[in-house]
Amino acid sequence: MISLSLRDLKFIPDSSIQNAFPEAQLDSPVRGISIDTRILKPQEIFWAISGETSDGHWFVSEAEKKGAIAAVVEKNKSNRIPSLNIPLILVKDTLRSLQQFAAWHRKRFKIPLIAITGTNGKTTTKEMIAWILQTKYNVHKTIGNFNNHIGTPLSLLRLNSEHQISIIELGTNHPGEIAMLSALVKPTGALITNIGQGHLEFLSDLNGVAKEKISLFRSLPRGGTVFLNRDDKKISAARIRRENTQDYSLQNDVRAKVHGRITGLNNNGAGIWKLNKTTIHMQVPGIHNIQNALAASAVGLYFGINEKQIKESLEAYHAYDKRMQIIKNTHYLIINDSYNANPDSFKPALDTLYHLSKGNNKRRIVVMGDMLELGDKSDQIHLKLFLHLLEISVDAIFTLGERSTAAGEKIREKGYERVYTFNSHQELADNLKRYLKSGDVILLKGSRGMQMEKVLAHL
Repeated sequence: MISLSLRDLKFIPDSSIQNAFPEAQLDSPVRGISIDTRILKPQEIFWAISGETSDGHWFVSEAEKKGAIAAVVEKNKSNRIPSLNIPLILVKDTLRSLQQFAAWHRKRFKIPLIAITGTNGKTTTKEMIAWILQTKYNVHKTIGNFNNHIGTPLSLLRLNSEHQISIIELGTNHPGEIAMLSALVKPTGALITNIGQGHLEFLSDLNGVAKEKISLFRSLPRGGTVFLNRDDKKISAARIRRENTQDYSLQNDVRAKVHGRITGLNNNGAGIWKLNKTTIHMQVPGIHNIQNALAASAVGLYFGINEKQIKESLEAYHAYDKRMQIIKNTHYLIINDSYNANPDSFKPALDTLYHLSKGNNKRRIVVMGDMLELGDKSDQIHLKLFLHLLEISVDAIFTLGERSTAAGEKIREKGYERVYTFNSHQELADNLKRYLKSGDVILLKGSRGMQMEKVLAHL
């Protein structure tokens, strides 16, 4: 149960009430906030958000039937809603009011809140941090990847009086979004995982990405803590003057307070590394996950978690949904990294593919969907990636999407014939099944909008 009651709805800015609350119900606890009647639970508030393809106002009656305790709707649409027996909170803009109410709720809790952003590794690092901190604290964290202008307030509204620390993930694909979300969550600490080639369609270039991400550091209050990745040139070069800085590095940067050192990979491609003098055997594959683990360790150390506890936590941590998940059966192995893709995240995924495919009768197969939101450089970036796949001797490439298809056609012209393009997940999966043989290692990857996990479902 979250720390809200019906009485608290009066703090929604510029709101009015239709079907007023009976006095006896004002202290009724609110179970949660929902914007989706498909998952709404009894005693939750239904917040009617207008989207690009759907409008929550169409489903207010359905929300009442499912047990909603109240509904927040826009004044100019309230006359389209049939008579209900639950209170309606009337506002000018439901999305804006959701953000304002979440900001009000956040201010009720005087607890540390660490905000995380970066091009790659945000969710994994957030989960690792929470995994470590929960050994000592009651941790609140972002729901899944609810890191945008709608998901962030929904995550904040789950804060309750039992939480001792909060870890909030912030995403962006347009300039100014990090600053807006930071104003909402009021972080006391900030961590940027890395700066890479993501969302170039709207952030222009690497400098544009850096400017947007690094604005998170500038949003901190006086005394706020910066967790600084010394191994990322853009982050390390940022002119952030903070007395309270927890630096970390895998590359022996002498300025760093927290040091890591990679010592190897196990047979499953998971890293073995040292946090200062403590050896940690990861369960999740990929060198890049050591960088994520080091970032999480820096936060853990700052909050008083010792190295032994960090080691135990990280050695028990397994891959988060669709992020470097290893799926094995008797015939082949799949690296399911289908949650998202950009040029920088492909490199560690391909390194893992290469490592896991060493040995006899192990073919390397890349199943990929387009990398989205790369702007006018998209064709060039896709072709560069495909040429790299040839350099590392990938045995076959199965693609979905216009950009991947175009790049595939160009490498066919160079004499590489084992690139296959398809128009649907089902068609791709059917052909892949016929192609696979025992010992194959498959990397499944693509941008979120490509939903490449559907290929796995068809397999």
